[in-house]
Amino acid sequence: MITPDYIERSNRRTLSLTVLKDGNVVVKAPITMKDSVINQFVAEKQDWIREKLFMVNRVKSKFDDVVNYKKFLLYGNRYSLVLDNIKKIETNDKFQIVMSNKTEPDKILKTLKLWYKKVAKQILSERLAFIESRIKLKSNSFRIGDSKGRWGSCNSRGAICLNFRVIMLPPALIDYVIVHELCHLVEMNHSKAFWNLVSTFLPNVDKLKKAIKEYGILLNLFAN
Repeated sequence: MITPDYIERSNRRTLSLTVLKDGNVVVKAPITMKDSVINQFVAEKQDWIREKLFMVNRVKSKFDDVVNYKKFLLYGNRYSLVLDNIKKIETNDKFQIVMSNKTEPDKILKTLKLWYKKVAKQILSERLAFIESRIKLKSNSFRIGDSKGRWGSCNSRGAICLNFRVIMLPPALIDYVIVHELCHLVEMNHSKAFWNLVSTFLPNVDKLKKAIKEYGILLNLFAN
């Protein structure tokens, strides 16, 4: 039997089961609930756990070279890192990211992260403005974020924040994230009304919602 990696107890009233992106199985349970009840719950969910673990391992396998920093994503394409005698980071038509060979090995990822943020600020601000003009929804401000838990956010003041890792996604998913956050200017929730609004701009929203889940593992990149 697959057993939980963690059991989190709190003042909650019900049991819940989650398989995290790293493959850890987590059970959330009431403080006073007996272990026997939790074990029975987990036993009954074995098929569900196996299915989720299969999906997690498939995704981890798909992005193995990326999460180990052997390849780097940009617009959904994989790039190799090349060190050369140049002054600033650039990309070429060979799907390479080229950076200075004078960069200290322990600073390469930090330097790449700063480059990603710089590119993201330029590209995402331009794409946001374009989509705003197309769907007639306008944010009050925009900034680049570095959250490890979400692709973007929109607050009640109309401020849009987009994770710099968004530029790692394929173009269709970049647009999905932007439209998603702009629709929160109208509906500050994930109600049926919200998704109906999103679907007026993106008729294939269900397909996009499913597709972006596979990329969730990227939110852990450049975490340090």
